[in-house]
Amino acid sequence: MDINDIVKGGDERITLNKNGLNKYHGNPLIYKSVFNRGSCTMSNLNVDSKRAVDKMLKKLQKEDYDKLLNEQQNQLKKLIDVDSSNDFDIFYAPSGSDLCYYPIMFSRIINPDQKIFSVVTCPEELGTGSNTAIKGEYFFGTNQFEENVIKNDTIHKEITIDQETFSARDDLGNILTHKTEILEIIERKSIDNQVIANLVIGSKSGIVDNISMIPRANKKCFWVIDVCQMRTTQKLINNLIRLNCMVMLTGSKFYQSPPFCGAILVPKTITSKLVNISDKAVAPFLKIFSTSDIPLSHPILRSKFRQNENYGTLLRWEAAVSEMKLLSFYGEDMVTMSVDRWNAFIISQLQIKSDYFELMPDQQFTNRSIVSFNVKHKDGSLLSDEELRVLYLEICAKERDDFYDFKKIIIGQPVKYDNKSFIRLALGSFNVRMLIANDFDFQFDKKLISIIQKELKKLYWN
Repeated sequence: MDINDIVKGGDERITLNKNGLNKYHGNPLIYKSVFNRGSCTMSNLNVDSKRAVDKMLKKLQKEDYDKLLNEQQNQLKKLIDVDSSNDFDIFYAPSGSDLCYYPIMFSRIINPDQKIFSVVTCPEELGTGSNTAIKGEYFFGTNQFEENVIKNDTIHKEITIDQETFSARDDLGNILTHKTEILEIIERKSIDNQVIANLVIGSKSGIVDNISMIPRANKKCFWVIDVCQMRTTQKLINNLIRLNCMVMLTGSKFYQSPPFCGAILVPKTITSKLVNISDKAVAPFLKIFSTSDIPLSHPILRSKFRQNENYGTLLRWEAAVSEMKLLSFYGEDMVTMSVDRWNAFIISQLQIKSDYFELMPDQQFTNRSIVSFNVKHKDGSLLSDEELRVLYLEICAKERDDFYDFKKIIIGQPVKYDNKSFIRLALGSFNVRMLIANDFDFQFDKKLISIIQKELKKLYWN
């Protein structure tokens, strides 16, 4: 194995094409000339995470894979489990979208005779892969074993999932709340179904669902909280686990590991019920998970899956864990203050250039490490989703010679809502550390906004 394994062991999105780029127009191994303000998905290694990955590669030459996997998960657990309560297990997956299959599998093991009903919030601000996986369909065309499957096919003939979705925003972009309707449908559907309720804390634009509904819901409900952006505190994650929620994380968003690496934290109140595991219950998931995803503390469940040493997932998580450790040295208050200063600067710059940009509504209800905004035509009308994607590619898909020593730019991909679309700028952990080290010099962010403006005028203002 070598450093190139970091772009293997996942689905086709992370594979490098003949030009050496993945689906997101980047190569995680090339990082020295890249300026990253992307909210997720296309992060590169950095000088620190590269060192951690190299160290892991050396260990893999001498030590047992399962031992190193277990050690890494224990490190991750310590970084999350602030009270050392040890009341959850960590399950891995090649990506955050793959995590959505776990609650379906747990339902089949624990309640094999019950139908599944899924409640989904913010579907338009989740990844398309997650929306597909929640329905029990393949979101990918190639799995971690490099086998092909038929994308959007059901993962098994016995998997049929009914669902109800609740939109994130109205047609003006205002954030919607659905607390009453969600509680009502959970109560009604829990009579004949295993309900899986999917909430989000940190959607693509940083939306945070109202978790106060969780204690009020029917106790049989499986709560699955998408914290995949990892733009939250350990305290909140631990509170969710105490509320008996499964919590989905990724290392490739705020902690800027190369894509992708997923982990779901499952309370032991749920994992303690993973007994009497039939082959039939796990059959739909044999092309999705392997032994590298199931913790060593669950040997019976692990034995049901194919033996596999997924070096890609292990190396990507190693990059994320190294960033988590480095950022933890600064303390939560310092990190929060840094994000707040950056947020205020970006918003002020977008407001100064209000002829070109328009902030999305309800910024105060989203995470401050993401700023979402529309882009305008000369007459003040907003760019369509298709137009915004062309602008995005002009900014991110080409090498540049107009941005200091940076050759590539990464920003958040367009997010569609109603018939409109917005783009995002975001901070990750490495970015926060660099801002602190450079005494909050925002010259690069100022230049980035000028470049977006320049490309906009070139494309649509003539």
